[in-house]
Amino acid sequence: MSFTMAHDITMYLMTFAVLFATYIIVERALYFGATLREGKAVDHYLRNHRKDSALRAELLKQFGSSRSPQAQTLFEVAEAGNLPHNEMEYFVQSVYIAKQDMLNKRLWILDTIVTLSPLMGLLGTILGIIDAFHSLSSGQGAADPAGVSRGIGTALFATGFGIFIALYSMMFYNYFTNKVEQVNNQMKLISLTFLANSKQ
Repeated sequence: MSFTMAHDITMYLMTFAVLFATYIIVERALYFGATLREGKAVDHYLRNHRKDSALRAELLKQFGSSRSPQAQTLFEVAEAGNLPHNEMEYFVQSVYIAKQDMLNKRLWILDTIVTLSPLMGLLGTILGIIDAFHSLSSGQGAADPAGVSRGIGTALFATGFGIFIALYSMMFYNYFTNKVEQVNNQMKLISLTFLANSKQ
């Protein structure tokens, strides 16, 4: 396998990485958009019905089939019944921790792309420059300076592309990390609001 082919394979891998990162970004953006909207709706419902005498039964009926982590957290806390205060505190923490996998789903892929893409870009550059110098040392007549410059320029493009992929993925990784924190805050707020009202 020639260095040119290895350089091309590296470029294809980086193209796949940016397309895969874009798929994850779109999927997570839709997920967090819908999740945060439903979290606000759950919080609004809880605050509007907190004085109801049959609040626990209403919550179990209303959020039994909901898929958002906020609604599921509220449902599970309501379903737990009237546990002693210290047991309820541990139970709420366990529910909160159990929802973290749902929130952080696929974000590790973006984190991996952030780490790997500059290294793949550097590998592509090294392979491209090796190929350019290999053609210079082949001994077949005078070297074409324009051709060598084009080869080195193409090789350096790999580094720039790798850095672009890393920056692109990191921006959205940080954005979604912030969204995870927002959903976590909604879950804590909803749980505390329900527990405060259920103790009255």
